Amino acid sequence: MISDRALATSAAIFVTLLWASSYILNQYAFSSGIGPFTLAGLRYGVAALASAGVAALRPPPSGGVQDRKLSWKLAAVLGLTGFLAAQGLQYAGQSYVSPTQASMTLAIGNTLMLLAADAIWLRELKSRLALVGVFAALVGIALFYYPWRFDSDSRAGLLFLLFSCVGYAVHLTLSRYLLTRTRLPASALVTKPMILGAAGMLAVGLALEPLPSFSLRLCLLVLWLGAINGSLAFTLWAWSQRRLRAYESSLINNLMLPEVTAMDMAAFGRSLSFLQAISLGLATVAIAFVQLIPGLKRRSPRERP
Repeated sequence: MISDRALATSAAIFVTLLWASSYILNQYAFSSGIGPFTLAGLRYGVAALASAGVAALRPPPSGGVQDRKLSWKLAAVLGLTGFLAAQGLQYAGQSYVSPTQASMTLAIGNTLMLLAADAIWLRELKSRLALVGVFAALVGIALFYYPWRFDSDSRAGLLFLLFSCVGYAVHLTLSRYLLTRTRLPASALVTKPMILGAAGMLAVGLALEPLPSFSLRLCLLVLWLGAINGSLAFTLWAWSQRRLRAYESSLINNLMLPEVTAMDMAAFGRSLSFLQAISLGLATVAIAFVQLIPGLKRRSPRERP
């Protein structure tokens, strides 16, 4: 029988595949003339409507027990950090750099920011082996783009991406806290924050970006990014966080680096050097190793003679 932890890990990995495909789909959307904040706002607006529709169709909990609701104050914090900051600034960064550059920057930045947030607040990362795995993953990711040549046109994009990492770390840590210390369901952390975040991103987009011309292709991209890569993916991700520690979720999220790279190669014809292939393998193995540590610890006492 599959354990809850294995199901949560599988769900999180599936979500990373959806999110990795967003890097490629976003590039197609940008080429259609839509600005990053407008695209992000429309995408998460569609996602919020889809999530609200699914929530309305759900049967009420048995026994007359109602799910606890997320306050608007907490929803505003989650919307600001997880969507307006983490997603809006990420989209802005992606409009300046390639999918693989964006993925590499986010993998390093998100992990480092998450480590800082964990040390200050949750303090779940106590295993020395886990720390070794975390930093091995970071070394692999850093080596992937050695000697780190970014032209001046990419610096603005990298700055946007690094600021988005701060929002990501705060959002992930707060979500983990609410899921483990309160009775809030995973779905409660998605819809309200997404509505507020989408409204904020659309406001920024309408203020700073020209109105796009909506072709059939662009409309289909926005609908897919919103309903599938947005609503479905974020609901599954929130559910997995109840069973995975914050740093584990972050490391699974780093699987997007090899996933984005593979999709980037297939979609845009990019190639890998030998060093990139080795460093990519190191990062992937390190991420898998950290995921195996809790199971190894549980089995080790029984395996001793």
